[in-house]
Amino acid sequence: MLSEVLLVSAPGKVILHGEHAVVHGKVALAVALNLRTFLRLQPHSNGKVDLNLPNIGIQRAWDVAKLQMLDTSFLSGLRRAWN
Repeated sequence: MLSEVLLVSAPGKVILHGEHAVVHGKVALAVALNLRTFLRLQPHSNGKVDLNLPNIGIQRAWDVAKLQMLDTSFLSGLRRAWN
């Protein structure tokens, strides 16, 4: 379980050419932008976890107990595909 604040960020990107072509195994030209999206996950003593995406004005909260009951078995297949 998450016991502290988790903060991650990723750069923006622009696909200059071939956006849909990659679906068909072709080449695309993408560049990173000097803009970032930030994500902050923070647990609270009330049993909730908050999701905050300040760049786009999204804030959500979930009960940790309900999240732990979710079926995450599909993630193992994704992990194998990424490695």
